[in-house]
Amino acid sequence: MPPFRPAFQRLAEASLPWAAALVVLSVALLAWSAQVSLPVQPVPITLQSYVLLTLAALFGWQLGALVVAAYVALGLAGLPVFANGGSGLAVLAGPSAGFIAGFVVVGVGVGALQQYWARLRPLPLFATLALGHLVLMAMGAGWIAIKGGYAVALDKAFLPFLPGAAVKSIAALATVIVVERLAGTPRR
Repeated sequence: MPPFRPAFQRLAEASLPWAAALVVLSVALLAWSAQVSLPVQPVPITLQSYVLLTLAALFGWQLGALVVAAYVALGLAGLPVFANGGSGLAVLAGPSAGFIAGFVVVGVGVGALQQYWARLRPLPLFATLALGHLVLMAMGAGWIAIKGGYAVALDKAFLPFLPGAAVKSIAALATVIVVERLAGTPRR
């Protein structure tokens, strides 16, 4: 069975200008979503995981990887695209480094699971999005555990993110389904 082709992948395949516009707009959306945050320590809670997972499910793994790689590269190059305007290589030494690394893993993983397993079926897609959130939180908390211990990581970088991850997974599911329907994707 051929892989499922998500809406943004199909649009990007239509023409190079559409592909470029989608990538640029998606990187900008990721950067904006990083600035919408609740200032908790050591890492703020942002809308970024919702946007990341939604885009990955709508792009598939290849273009999803390109969007995330471009976003991370711009941040590491000094553009203030990370949470609270963060940027530069110094971010890789800070508490957000595990989450930033997780963006790449989750962007590729969620895109691949959507294309090869979930295929826009609601329950598998929800499982994919929830798993993406869990992997992202585990990588972020794992980095914080290395720096400050497991108790701190669990208490400050994992458990506080669980309620938001559940809400954002449901919101991402709804967004992906609505966008796919608007794009004319047939029901499964």
